[in-house]
Amino acid sequence: MTYRRVSVLAAALTIMLLITRAPASLMGFAIPPTVNATGFSGTVWKGAVAHVEIPLQSRPFAMGRLTWTLNPAGLLWGDLIRVKSDWGSQRIDVAARPALNGSVQVNEAMLRIDLGWLRELFPLYVGGQLKTDIESLSIAADGTPTSANGRLVWENAAWRAIGGDVSLGSYAVDVTTTDAGIRASIITLKGALEIDGSVTIVGDNYRVVANLSGPTARNEAFQQAIALLAVPTGSGYRIELSGTL
Repeated sequence: MTYRRVSVLAAALTIMLLITRAPASLMGFAIPPTVNATGFSGTVWKGAVAHVEIPLQSRPFAMGRLTWTLNPAGLLWGDLIRVKSDWGSQRIDVAARPALNGSVQVNEAMLRIDLGWLRELFPLYVGGQLKTDIESLSIAADGTPTSANGRLVWENAAWRAIGGDVSLGSYAVDVTTTDAGIRASIITLKGALEIDGSVTIVGDNYRVVANLSGPTARNEAFQQAIALLAVPTGSGYRIELSGTL
Protein backbone atom coordinates (compact mmCIF):
# COMPACT_ATOMS: atom_id res chain seq x y z
CA MET A 1 0.00 0.00 0.00
CA THR A 2 1.46 3.34 -1.01
CA TYR A 3 2.04 6.25 1.34
CA ARG A 4 -0.70 8.21 -0.47
CA ARG A 5 -3.28 5.47 0.11
CA VAL A 6 -2.29 5.20 3.76
CA SER A 7 -2.71 8.95 4.18
CA VAL A 8 -6.15 8.93 2.55
CA LEU A 9 -7.27 6.01 4.71
CA ALA A 10 -5.98 7.66 7.86
CA ALA A 11 -7.73 10.92 7.00
CA ALA A 12 -11.00 9.08 6.33
CA LEU A 13 -10.76 7.21 9.64
CA THR A 14 -10.03 10.46 11.47
CA ILE A 15 -13.06 12.17 9.92
CA MET A 16 -15.30 9.23 10.78
CA LEU A 17 -14.01 9.23 14.35
CA LEU A 18 -14.67 12.97 14.69
CA ILE A 19 -18.19 12.57 13.29
CA THR A 20 -19.12 9.64 15.51
CA ARG A 21 -17.83 11.48 18.58
CA ALA A 22 -19.29 14.88 17.69
CA PRO A 23 -20.87 16.29 20.88
CA ALA A 24 -24.63 16.47 21.21
CA SER A 25 -24.39 20.21 21.84
CA LEU A 26 -23.88 20.68 18.08
CA MET A 27 -27.57 19.81 17.67
CA GLY A 28 -28.32 23.12 19.35
CA PHE A 29 -27.32 24.88 16.13
CA ALA A 30 -29.89 22.84 14.17
CA ILE A 31 -32.96 23.72 16.25
CA PRO A 32 -34.93 26.99 15.90
CA PRO A 33 -33.85 29.78 18.26
CA THR A 34 -37.37 29.90 19.74
CA VAL A 35 -36.94 26.39 21.17
CA ASN A 36 -35.51 26.38 24.69
CA ALA A 37 -33.16 23.41 25.13
CA THR A 38 -30.73 23.05 28.03
CA GLY A 39 -28.36 20.35 29.26
CA PHE A 40 -27.02 18.54 26.18
CA SER A 41 -25.22 15.22 26.68
CA GLY A 42 -24.04 12.33 24.52
CA THR A 43 -23.22 12.63 20.83
CA VAL A 44 -24.90 13.96 17.70
CA TRP A 45 -25.89 10.38 16.81
CA LYS A 46 -27.25 9.41 20.21
CA GLY A 47 -27.85 12.22 22.63
CA ALA A 48 -30.12 13.78 25.20
CA VAL A 49 -31.33 17.16 26.42
CA ALA A 50 -32.20 17.64 30.08
CA HIS A 51 -35.17 19.93 29.36
CA VAL A 52 -36.91 21.16 26.22
CA GLU A 53 -39.69 23.70 25.73
CA ILE A 54 -41.21 24.57 22.36
CA PRO A 55 -43.44 27.61 21.67
CA LEU A 56 -47.09 26.95 20.82
CA GLN A 57 -49.25 30.01 20.26
CA SER A 58 -46.54 32.07 21.99
CA ARG A 59 -46.73 29.84 25.07
CA PRO A 60 -44.17 27.21 26.11
CA PHE A 61 -45.04 23.54 25.79
CA ALA A 62 -42.76 21.49 28.05
CA MET A 63 -41.38 18.24 26.65
CA GLY A 64 -39.11 17.60 29.60
CA ARG A 65 -36.12 15.31 29.06
CA LEU A 66 -35.62 14.44 25.40
CA THR A 67 -33.44 11.77 23.81
CA TRP A 68 -32.74 11.07 20.16
CA THR A 69 -31.06 8.51 17.92
CA LEU A 70 -29.94 9.25 14.36
CA ASN A 71 -29.72 6.54 11.71
CA PRO A 72 -27.81 7.71 8.60
CA ALA A 73 -29.25 4.82 6.57
CA GLY A 74 -32.63 6.50 7.07
CA LEU A 75 -31.69 8.89 4.27
CA LEU A 76 -32.38 5.96 1.93
CA TRP A 77 -34.82 3.74 3.84
CA GLY A 78 -36.29 3.33 7.30
CA ASP A 79 -36.36 6.00 10.00
CA LEU A 80 -33.78 8.75 10.07
CA ILE A 81 -34.45 9.88 13.63
CA ARG A 82 -36.23 8.58 16.72
CA VAL A 83 -37.17 11.04 19.46
CA LYS A 84 -38.43 10.24 22.94
CA SER A 85 -39.39 12.59 25.75
CA ASP A 86 -41.02 12.42 29.16
CA TRP A 87 -42.43 15.12 31.40
CA GLY A 88 -44.41 13.91 34.40
CA SER A 89 -47.09 11.56 33.04
CA GLN A 90 -46.51 12.88 29.53
CA ARG A 91 -44.77 10.54 27.07
CA ILE A 92 -43.76 11.10 23.45
CA ASP A 93 -42.07 8.52 21.20
CA VAL A 94 -41.79 9.34 17.49
CA ALA A 95 -39.80 7.78 14.65
CA ALA A 96 -39.63 9.84 11.47
CA ARG A 97 -37.86 10.37 8.17
CA PRO A 98 -37.77 13.96 6.89
CA ALA A 99 -37.31 14.33 3.12
CA LEU A 100 -35.27 16.90 1.23
CA ASN A 101 -38.46 18.40 -0.23
CA GLY A 102 -39.69 19.32 3.25
CA SER A 103 -42.18 16.48 3.69
CA VAL A 104 -42.05 14.13 6.69
CA GLN A 105 -42.89 10.43 6.97
CA VAL A 106 -43.72 9.19 10.47
CA ASN A 107 -43.72 5.41 10.78
CA GLU A 108 -44.43 5.14 14.49
CA ALA A 109 -45.74 7.67 16.98
CA MET A 110 -46.92 7.25 20.54
CA LEU A 111 -48.18 10.16 22.64
CA ARG A 112 -49.57 10.27 26.17
CA ILE A 113 -50.61 13.83 27.00
CA ASP A 114 -52.82 15.50 29.61
CA LEU A 115 -55.15 17.84 27.70
CA GLY A 116 -55.17 20.42 30.47
CA TRP A 117 -52.41 22.35 28.69
CA LEU A 118 -54.79 23.08 25.79
CA ARG A 119 -56.54 25.67 27.95
CA GLU A 120 -53.32 27.68 27.90
CA LEU A 121 -53.39 27.80 24.10
CA PHE A 122 -56.99 27.77 22.93
CA PRO A 123 -60.41 28.57 24.43
CA LEU A 124 -61.11 24.84 24.83
CA TYR A 125 -62.19 24.03 28.35
CA VAL A 126 -61.53 20.31 28.19
CA GLY A 127 -59.72 17.80 30.37
CA GLY A 128 -58.63 14.18 30.27
CA GLN A 129 -55.76 12.21 28.79
CA LEU A 130 -54.96 11.81 25.10
CA LYS A 131 -53.37 8.54 24.00
CA THR A 132 -52.22 8.37 20.41
CA ASP A 133 -50.80 5.36 18.58
CA ILE A 134 -50.06 6.24 14.97
CA GLU A 135 -48.84 3.49 12.64
CA SER A 136 -47.99 5.85 9.79
CA LEU A 137 -48.39 9.52 9.00
CA SER A 138 -47.29 11.47 5.93
CA ILE A 139 -47.11 15.25 6.06
CA ALA A 140 -46.47 17.40 2.99
CA ALA A 141 -44.01 20.28 2.99
CA ASP A 142 -46.83 22.77 3.57
CA GLY A 143 -47.95 20.91 6.71
CA THR A 144 -50.95 19.18 5.14
CA PRO A 145 -51.42 15.51 6.11
CA THR A 146 -51.55 13.29 3.02
CA SER A 147 -52.07 9.93 4.76
CA ALA A 148 -52.62 8.68 8.30
CA ASN A 149 -53.35 5.36 9.98
CA GLY A 150 -53.76 4.70 13.67
CA ARG A 151 -55.90 5.30 16.74
CA LEU A 152 -56.44 8.19 19.15
CA VAL A 153 -58.12 7.67 22.52
CA TRP A 154 -59.46 10.46 24.73
CA GLU A 155 -59.77 8.96 28.21
CA ASN A 156 -61.74 10.41 31.13
CA ALA A 157 -62.84 13.33 29.01
CA ALA A 158 -64.32 16.27 30.88
CA TRP A 159 -65.72 19.69 30.06
CA ARG A 160 -64.42 22.37 32.42
CA ALA A 161 -67.48 24.44 33.35
CA ILE A 162 -67.77 27.36 35.77
CA GLY A 163 -70.24 25.47 37.93
CA GLY A 164 -68.05 22.36 37.98
CA ASP A 165 -66.56 19.84 35.60
CA VAL A 166 -68.94 17.90 33.37
CA SER A 167 -67.87 14.28 32.90
CA LEU A 168 -68.12 13.18 29.27
CA GLY A 169 -66.59 9.70 28.92
CA SER A 170 -63.87 7.98 26.89
CA TYR A 171 -63.69 8.01 23.11
CA ALA A 172 -61.65 6.49 20.30
CA VAL A 173 -60.87 7.85 16.86
CA ASP A 174 -59.80 5.25 14.31
CA VAL A 175 -57.93 6.81 11.40
CA THR A 176 -57.46 5.19 7.98
CA THR A 177 -56.40 6.35 4.53
CA THR A 178 -58.11 5.40 1.27
CA ASP A 179 -58.08 6.68 -2.29
CA ALA A 180 -60.80 9.11 -1.20
CA GLY A 181 -58.58 10.71 1.46
CA ILE A 182 -58.12 10.43 5.21
CA ARG A 183 -61.14 9.28 7.22
CA ALA A 184 -61.54 9.03 10.97
CA SER A 185 -64.44 7.34 12.77
CA ILE A 186 -65.35 8.63 16.24
CA ILE A 187 -66.45 5.87 18.65
CA THR A 188 -67.82 6.12 22.18
CA LEU A 189 -66.07 3.66 24.50
CA LYS A 190 -68.01 4.64 27.62
CA GLY A 191 -69.58 7.67 29.25
CA ALA A 192 -72.63 9.83 29.76
CA LEU A 193 -72.11 11.61 26.45
CA GLU A 194 -72.43 9.40 23.40
CA ILE A 195 -70.60 10.61 20.30
CA ASP A 196 -71.00 9.08 16.86
CA GLY A 197 -69.24 10.87 14.08
CA SER A 198 -66.54 11.11 11.45
CA VAL A 199 -63.76 13.36 10.21
CA THR A 200 -62.67 13.44 6.56
CA ILE A 201 -59.63 15.19 5.09
CA VAL A 202 -59.24 15.48 1.33
CA GLY A 203 -56.29 17.59 0.28
CA ASP A 204 -56.35 20.61 2.57
CA ASN A 205 -60.13 20.47 3.12
CA TYR A 206 -61.71 18.90 6.19
CA ARG A 207 -65.23 18.04 7.33
CA VAL A 208 -66.40 17.03 10.80
CA VAL A 209 -69.81 15.49 11.49
CA ALA A 210 -70.82 14.30 14.97
CA ASN A 211 -74.05 13.41 16.75
CA LEU A 212 -74.15 13.96 20.52
CA SER A 213 -76.65 12.24 22.79
CA GLY A 214 -77.00 10.81 26.28
CA PRO A 215 -77.48 12.40 29.74
CA THR A 216 -74.63 14.91 29.34
CA ALA A 217 -76.22 16.31 26.18
CA ARG A 218 -79.09 17.46 28.42
CA ASN A 219 -76.77 19.17 30.93
CA GLU A 220 -77.51 22.90 30.92
CA ALA A 221 -73.88 23.96 31.38
CA PHE A 222 -72.78 21.71 28.53
CA GLN A 223 -75.59 22.96 26.28
CA GLN A 224 -74.50 26.55 26.85
CA ALA A 225 -70.90 25.66 26.10
CA ILE A 226 -71.63 24.07 22.71
CA ALA A 227 -74.41 26.45 21.67
CA LEU A 228 -72.23 28.09 19.02
CA LEU A 229 -71.04 24.77 17.54
CA ALA A 230 -74.05 22.46 17.59
CA VAL A 231 -77.71 22.47 16.58
CA PRO A 232 -80.43 20.65 18.55
CA THR A 233 -81.84 17.38 17.25
CA GLY A 234 -84.53 15.03 18.52
CA SER A 235 -82.01 12.97 20.52
CA GLY A 236 -79.39 15.59 21.37
CA TYR A 237 -77.15 17.77 19.23
CA ARG A 238 -75.40 17.62 15.88
CA ILE A 239 -72.11 19.26 14.94
CA GLU A 240 -71.08 19.91 11.33
CA LEU A 241 -67.85 21.76 10.63
CA SER A 242 -65.86 22.18 7.42
CA GLY A 243 -63.02 24.33 6.24
CA THR A 244 -59.41 24.45 5.09
CA LEU A 245 -56.46 23.23 7.09
